[in-house]
Amino acid sequence: MKRFLLSCSLALGMSVSAQYSSLQNFDDDVTGTYHFGNGTFNTTAANVCSGTTTGALAFTTAAPQTGWMTDLEELGQTGNGQAVTVSINYKKAANLTGSLYVAYFEYNADTDQWSVTPVGSPRALTTGAVTTCTPFSVTIPSGTLDPAKQYGLGIWVVRTAGSGLYVDDLSIQQQVVTTAPSCTTFTSPTNGAVISAGQPSITWAAAATAVNYKLTIGTTPGGSQVFNGTVNGTSYAFPATVNTTYYAKVVPSNTSGDATGCTEITFSTNNTVSYCTASGPASAQYDKITNVTFANINNNSPGSTTPYPPGYEDFTSVVGNVNKESTYGLVVKSDRVYTGDVIRAFIDYNNNGTFGDAGELVATINVTANSTAYTSATTNITIPTSATEGSTRMRVLVYDSTATFTSTLATTGCGTAAYGQVEDYTLNISGPVMAVSDVNKAGITVYPNPFTDVLKISDVKGVKSVSINDVSGREVKSLAPSAELNLSSLKSGLYIVNLKMEDGSLKTFKAIKK
Repeated sequence: MKRFLLSCSLALGMSVSAQYSSLQNFDDDVTGTYHFGNGTFNTTAANVCSGTTTGALAFTTAAPQTGWMTDLEELGQTGNGQAVTVSINYKKAANLTGSLYVAYFEYNADTDQWSVTPVGSPRALTTGAVTTCTPFSVTIPSGTLDPAKQYGLGIWVVRTAGSGLYVDDLSIQQQVVTTAPSCTTFTSPTNGAVISAGQPSITWAAAATAVNYKLTIGTTPGGSQVFNGTVNGTSYAFPATVNTTYYAKVVPSNTSGDATGCTEITFSTNNTVSYCTASGPASAQYDKITNVTFANINNNSPGSTTPYPPGYEDFTSVVGNVNKESTYGLVVKSDRVYTGDVIRAFIDYNNNGTFGDAGELVATINVTANSTAYTSATTNITIPTSATEGSTRMRVLVYDSTATFTSTLATTGCGTAAYGQVEDYTLNISGPVMAVSDVNKAGITVYPNPFTDVLKISDVKGVKSVSINDVSGREVKSLAPSAELNLSSLKSGLYIVNLKMEDGSLKTFKAIKK
């Protein structure tokens, strides 16, 4: 028997004409019927609804969730992607409480595991016994089950107490469709709309009997330069650049063919870039940010004081000025963090409205002890040469990794944390600082360059601290301000000299040690 893994997933697709059709009353052959989870499953002559036996689920305290399914592929059946009605009759013992679901189970050949997806509203199981056969039916919508994948259909029980569920007459009937679907309409953006650039989602209404949708997006009428493919579902997020006109068409499809006569819409983007939403709870007093320091940003925020600050704070009016190939230290403070909290920072280096591109997760700081006066260690961030020059977004967040939260928050900067906070800032990215030579910035000169063992600073007034980073961004030396810096311990090579000023700004120089 294949292993089972609880998860949530939806899939779509298409195949040759076929359909699921099965009736299981547990009287004789139970081929393809599998139990999963903890507890036990067996056939019994007690509590039947038809025939002589029924399927019984027994629970233990270690089995809060369990169920069983009929593997349709093992029965030699394939689907057509259309709606499937799953119905059962059931009885139950007194004191069994929880929720009864119809569910579908998808097999992953790569992992040899099944995922379990409950469908629709559950049937509440209350304390009283159910001694008469009670029907329960759910329809899985068209387009949910991909004809190219292996599925099982059955029940899923989330138990709170008790034991003893008896299910009979599992009926699985899939709709048969012999015609192609009709066209649908876009719901967002609509024809002629003007939207923000970034990663907008284009959405459309579900078409009856559609299994999937053929979508094209281009920058010319009838074009498909941006996207040309099949979409499982009714939305697609695409990369949209500023001040651009787009053309889009969606064609519903099923195993009988494609919709005909579907029309194209056009819409355009303005000069702004929008970003996904992210937040912690507005009411919780835990895991709030009190200060972010990065480049010339030194921004204070309320923290865990009443009234509690929102889970998201927009500080995009606060601008940090950075240069490509230069390194800057990030420090985050909080007045209430706990072991298991994680601080992360993202920078949209290519200014495309998403933080999910490679290299855009720029800092991860793990909190290892409870604190009401937390200051993170400095995390050095080097702005890559490939970064797009101009204004872009930096997102700093703290979340409780031990609590339930939207998983994409940790990897893409999008979603909602059970505890935590998100702050957005603007970065203005400029070209690299001057190449290796004697450099003067606002009256400060570092020299000679190249140097042998001692690097001099022409004016240390206003300099709070000095740090030296290698080209990988690793800090190799930290010094007190001095007109002469003894760097004899460093190996030959290129270094970044960072002068942190008393006003919070950071002056960065390149220097070569002979």
